[in-house]
Amino acid sequence: MNRYVTASALAIVAMAGQAWADVTPQQVWDDFDAYMGNFGYEVTATEMMEGSDLVVSDLTMVITIPEEDGTVHVVMPDITFADAGDGSVNISYPDVGEIAVSFIEREETVGEAIVQMMQSNMALNVSGTPGDLTYTYSGDNIALELIKFMAEGEEITRDMLSMTMNMGPLSGTSHILTVGGMRSIDQDMSMGTLALDLIFDDPESDEGGMFNMQLTGLSSTGKTVLPTELDYEDPTSMFKNGGSVDAVLKHTGGATQFTFDEGDGPTAGQFTSTGGEFAIAVSESALTYALSGTGQTVALSGPELPLPINAELGEVGFALEMPLAPSETPQDASLSVVIGDFAMADMLWNIFDPAEVLSRAPATIAFNLDAQVTPFVSLLDTKAVEDLGRTGGMPGELNSLTLSDFVIDVVGAAVLGSGSFTFDNSDLETFDGLPRPNGQLDLQVSGANGVIDNLISMGLLPEQDAMGFRMMLSMFTVPGEEPDTMTSTIEINEEGHILANGQRIQ
Repeated sequence: MNRYVTASALAIVAMAGQAWADVTPQQVWDDFDAYMGNFGYEVTATEMMEGSDLVVSDLTMVITIPEEDGTVHVVMPDITFADAGDGSVNISYPDVGEIAVSFIEREETVGEAIVQMMQSNMALNVSGTPGDLTYTYSGDNIALELIKFMAEGEEITRDMLSMTMNMGPLSGTSHILTVGGMRSIDQDMSMGTLALDLIFDDPESDEGGMFNMQLTGLSSTGKTVLPTELDYEDPTSMFKNGGSVDAVLKHTGGATQFTFDEGDGPTAGQFTSTGGEFAIAVSESALTYALSGTGQTVALSGPELPLPINAELGEVGFALEMPLAPSETPQDASLSVVIGDFAMADMLWNIFDPAEVLSRAPATIAFNLDAQVTPFVSLLDTKAVEDLGRTGGMPGELNSLTLSDFVIDVVGAAVLGSGSFTFDNSDLETFDGLPRPNGQLDLQVSGANGVIDNLISMGLLPEQDAMGFRMMLSMFTVPGEEPDTMTSTIEINEEGHILANGQRIQ
């Protein structure tokens, strides 16, 4: 099913451009037909020439789902490929049309959906030469609405399930080049505002709910390279044979609302943000994944929550980079996490700190890790990974690790840090099976004693426990130049000794 969704999305993208050489309506249609065939779709349609224009009707695309012993059938509205008179082709759909999707398992229809597609002022132009086509598109709006849904022989009526999607204004280009057994797709798209609405209601119970999401300033850029011949039994084959994906999706603001009622009262939530970005790059050799957001708010309430939850988050981010292919030499890897300017509502603070003893300034937790690793197997080789799981083998080794921008700033105390270590993988005895590290970690701590005093005054930390904690701090730190500050240098030397501020502790 995932392959069906991905290929369909790429097919929609592939219908849009402007280039500089002659192309005919038949050639554009043939290119699309071959394109979908490369994804494993069986495409059938009725072709009819009306003057110099080509009208494609009864367009049906069938994809096989081997693991489900079934197929998915997609029937599209009529498409007209019109000669624009300048060597390019205009593609048009009806203003209102229907997309029918049916799911068939063991020759029996187990599900059916009919979606109404509406578009306003859409313009799609294709130009270039076969195998080198540029699609340019623009439009005010595209809307999809679920008008019929069948599951296991029963109709889910529109008063039981309602789904709509609106997106626009739209503009962008896609350049599709096929050469040497590879197809590359360069995209630059602006999708305006995306709005999704879902309402459901179970007439036989008190259960029901709604979901609404809106993203503004939605845009996407990227490049996808695919082999023209794919092994559909192995989704990773596209990367093993030189394929790659490099895409970025952004928005400038978002809002999500939902309510669910399971009969014991509604659970409601609301999330907003001032922007966000999702990026992914995958090839045979490496993976990069990044997710970030700004200006986020969270509001939750419901019968299972003792009181409403309200919070704000100035910045959140996660980024991962790692090699996928085996190598005889160390390769770069990294991990970054940031949870910045987190603030809770006073109602939550007052549960455990009604006197406002602790600092309620926004909290931040963040760090960057940069590493050198040597992979032993390809992480795209599922059999090799499964063999490691059975034998307990290691997929690779860690050669070095660097920590930077380490921050924990919460309730009036802060810890900053940085450090760097190398690892001797030939010595797995000194640290009980782990490669022996060599390097040091530097820390700066401020406000720790003040927080301990505050916790004592609140009755949350007994004096005896506080004394033990202060003694532990004194073992690993030295006083700083400013009041209530301290520093610490943790070192692991070549002999495997652990030292804190020059004093051996192990």
